[in-house]
Amino acid sequence: MGLSRSNNHSLSPEQARKIAEECYSEVLAYCTRHAPAGHDPADLAQETFLRFVRARSYRERGRPIAYLMRIARSVCVDAIRKKRLETVSLDFDVADEKHSEGGFELDVALAKLPDDLREVVELRFGSGLGVGEVAQALGLSRFAARRRVNAALKQLKKELEDGGCDGQA
Repeated sequence: MGLSRSNNHSLSPEQARKIAEECYSEVLAYCTRHAPAGHDPADLAQETFLRFVRARSYRERGRPIAYLMRIARSVCVDAIRKKRLETVSLDFDVADEKHSEGGFELDVALAKLPDDLREVVELRFGSGLGVGEVAQALGLSRFAARRRVNAALKQLKKELEDGGCDGQA
């Protein structure tokens, strides 16, 4: 995204609007998957963009979606802490007619991943972020993010090779 940088590095209203239009659906999808019970994901997405605009510290370092995902993650964690709820699982959509053959097995394998590994898969492949952007979104080093992505893929591969949900009722 070719946003120009100003001397004070604050976003113009036009730049903020453009970023919001381009990134809203991804942020809302993230908030939908991570919102604690009793919270409206649209409210959490709106809070994400409010924090983004209020921060006045965004400097163009790649796509703004990585920065927004980091804020969205904080917003969701804050909502969980506020409600003092246990962490909710990162549910993926259950297989439906749109899934190709084997899609259901992938959903089951994803559901079996620990939350931290499922989140990196979601950001890396679901949101299309690069490893550096995943690292930025999660507050990790690139090395730690790459290690989590590789660990998640290894667990998914093992689960799928072992038959996924075969033998389960």
